[in-house]
Amino acid sequence: MNPRHDRVLLKRLLDLADELGNVRRSQRELALEPEQAAELTRRARERMVQVSTLLRELGGSGPLQLLLRRYRLSKEHVVLMLELLKRRLTSDDTSLKGRELLSILSDSSFGLLEGVRLLAPESRLLAAGVVVPELPGATGDEELLDLRYRLSDRAFRILLRALRAPREREGAGAPHDLSKRPYKSHLEHLTDLRKLARLYQKRAAKLFRFDYTDELEGAGLPDSLTLIQRQIPRLAAAIESRLAATPAAKRFPLIQLRDELRLDLEHQIVLVTLIFQELTQGTPCIDAADLLKLVARSEEDLVKRRKLFAAKSPLVRHGLVALEEVILDKELSGEVYVPNAVVDRVLGPARGGEGAKIDEATKDQFKKFLSEIDDSEDFFKRL
Repeated sequence: MNPRHDRVLLKRLLDLADELGNVRRSQRELALEPEQAAELTRRARERMVQVSTLLRELGGSGPLQLLLRRYRLSKEHVVLMLELLKRRLTSDDTSLKGRELLSILSDSSFGLLEGVRLLAPESRLLAAGVVVPELPGATGDEELLDLRYRLSDRAFRILLRALRAPREREGAGAPHDLSKRPYKSHLEHLTDLRKLARLYQKRAAKLFRFDYTDELEGAGLPDSLTLIQRQIPRLAAAIESRLAATPAAKRFPLIQLRDELRLDLEHQIVLVTLIFQELTQGTPCIDAADLLKLVARSEEDLVKRRKLFAAKSPLVRHGLVALEEVILDKELSGEVYVPNAVVDRVLGPARGGEGAKIDEATKDQFKKFLSEIDDSEDFFKRL
């Protein structure tokens, strides 16, 4: 096979990375005789030499080859990049601690120490944005071994493009963008916002180490905070794209409320979370402090958003939420719920009447939804 082709090159490199990983795992986990240890060390060096040979044979102008040549990535850089790629492919937690990552290059303490330079902020991998630290580290600091690192989204996209034929890279046969599909009804829009709200809940549970009343386990949500942080803006952007493609979007109840009262996304997330809390749990209230954590990205952001339920905030000023059991006029000590009138406006009236009539298309959609339900547990899960 010709390594000039990106797809072949990437396969060869990943095969070598898999073999090297198996050798390192055996060195760490097995009780080895001196001869066995020496043999594994020889095999590890041999795999590194083979990586170096492949890099010297580079040719062509595919995305992978451009990445390797542009940033002059050595065999060590490439092996670290591949290790993080493998991590991203096999685990929800896409990051590795510095010492875990460097263990792919060496089985000795000195080799580990020597490898720290590869994770310094000015190193090629980090300076090029191929590898991203979860937090900034100081140059040469021992904390680099404890920081977590992941493959950047940009590098991952480049590696995915390397799998495609040149014709596909140029856009031929590109799949239909599902984020551009119009919404069939306001209920479908609410369902997407519900998914987004659950990502917010999972992020808050990870950031602030607490559980919401609503059950998050088994909801298909990622466990990695990094993945959650990436998925939130993606889903939010997809919702906006679908709304833009929906001619009737301006008539959706929540969109009318948003435009009329100039609500931000965080206000919509609070409303949707409270409404579905009442629907699925039967309890309409959530602590104000927990809802503040819901829309905060960090403890610093928590301080900035502390007026979310103050008297002049949009949610309280317009009567979209109400607070009860407030202690000493401290809003965050209270419990928050959505008044019935607001719930009816967002979901549609709970009782019959002229305004509660449902069109035939919505009836058919709801019948189809009910036909796919297995039991009450499945019903609430689909909500």
